[in-house]
Amino acid sequence: MERRSFIFGAGGALAAAAGVLAQPAEKATSPSLGDLRDKLATCTRIFAMQGLIGLFGHVSVFDPQSRRVLMTPGMGVDKATLRGPDILVMDLSGKVLEGQTRPPVEWPIHTALHAARADALAVAHLHSPQATLFGIAKREFTPVTVQGCLLMDGVPLYTEAGLVTTPERGQRLAATVGKKPAAFMRGHGIVVVAKDLERVLYGALVLEDETAKAAQAATLGEVGTISAAECRAFSSESEWDQRVRRAWNYYAALESRWNRQPGTGRVPFA
Repeated sequence: MERRSFIFGAGGALAAAAGVLAQPAEKATSPSLGDLRDKLATCTRIFAMQGLIGLFGHVSVFDPQSRRVLMTPGMGVDKATLRGPDILVMDLSGKVLEGQTRPPVEWPIHTALHAARADALAVAHLHSPQATLFGIAKREFTPVTVQGCLLMDGVPLYTEAGLVTTPERGQRLAATVGKKPAAFMRGHGIVVVAKDLERVLYGALVLEDETAKAAQAATLGEVGTISAAECRAFSSESEWDQRVRRAWNYYAALESRWNRQPGTGRVPFA
């Protein structure tokens, strides 16, 4: 059986390994908007359980058949209790077509990335604590564990300090992200892009874990990293699709039992 990698990016061996997140969505029967709403709500509750989304942060998914963007509500809505009917339906211009709450003021993050990349069907903007600190420190990202190999092509830094509240700023962010799976946003947070919600969850969890471990290791001495060759070797032996699916099922099961109280329920990504 052919093994596919989670790696994004460059030519040659890396391009062959780019399967799981960067590839265009596979042709299949599109889930209904109701199903996508429910899955988006589940993904957002998992982020809340993990402490990656709270007062701030939002997630979206794009349905290419209907050309609709499904998006979580804006600041102040309790993401830990979000359900399918709470999800907003928008178009790529940012117009709200369905929903009773206001959209995030940074909705252009999502619409710009959905419009720029055929594989950007899921987008998460998070104020993840460790990854946000990493961007503030202006450190170049390099994988420090084998799980970080999915990000071996690098995580760029969007240097504008401020909210992405206009389509023009969204386009500049999308240009910074390019074909990469994620970007740090200086003094702000992160953005993670993937072909579906399962993968955007996995990518965000890995990025937070990698940046946390890098910071913790730095207190002990020189930080060791995983080379590109080592990442390619690890990826050739890994069934990334299975890892993504198992991680989703694992966290979704834990979330279903979570009491949804702030600061509780977090499960280390280890």
